[in-house]
Amino acid sequence: MSTKKDEKRAARADKSEKISKFAIKLSELRRERGISQKKAATDLGISQALLSHYEKGIRECGLDFVIRCSEYYGVTTDYLLGVSESRNGLDIDAMNKQEEENGEFSIFTLGKATKYLLDLVATGSDEGALKYVSDYYTLCVYRGAITLAKAGMLPREMFKLDYTLGRELASAALSVEDAKFVFIEDKSRTGSDLGEKTALHSLIEKAEDIIYNTFVLE
Repeated sequence: MSTKKDEKRAARADKSEKISKFAIKLSELRRERGISQKKAATDLGISQALLSHYEKGIRECGLDFVIRCSEYYGVTTDYLLGVSESRNGLDIDAMNKQEEENGEFSIFTLGKATKYLLDLVATGSDEGALKYVSDYYTLCVYRGAITLAKAGMLPREMFKLDYTLGRELASAALSVEDAKFVFIEDKSRTGSDLGEKTALHSLIEKAEDIIYNTFVLE
């Protein structure tokens, strides 16, 4: 039969374990990002000495700091506290189990995979990536909806555009999104290395500037 002392001892051990897990995750996330302890401390609004104590498990922080760290590193509080191994709160095991039960690829699996990707992006800190994925999926689903409408599975009243025009414009918009993403990946490109600038070179440069600015890159 457990006594109050045993319960207190168990509670202290549990608390110590949670502090230890938080300290390890906190240190790991900072090192993964490749930033100094000084910069992380400044960004998080505390002293470097205090952050050092948190990362070593010497001091216990408050819930507000855990939330701040969660937002700063783009992970859930459960992951920081060692409650879950999923950084974004998604249950990968449950998803895999469902796929195994279904046996083969299904619409349900497609829906789960889509939700997983969107949730993954939503938990990140890159707003540009979130908008890109959101717009891209919206356009893809819209094209799929047009196909179903043409097959008589969705009411015509749901669409303002003609089916053919809507599909063509959606396809064009998807091409723009693809091109925008390529340009975002290629931000380091500076252009031609030609020593002498010719008239043709100037024309090409102007055209590429127009293309680049049309995609409204940030």
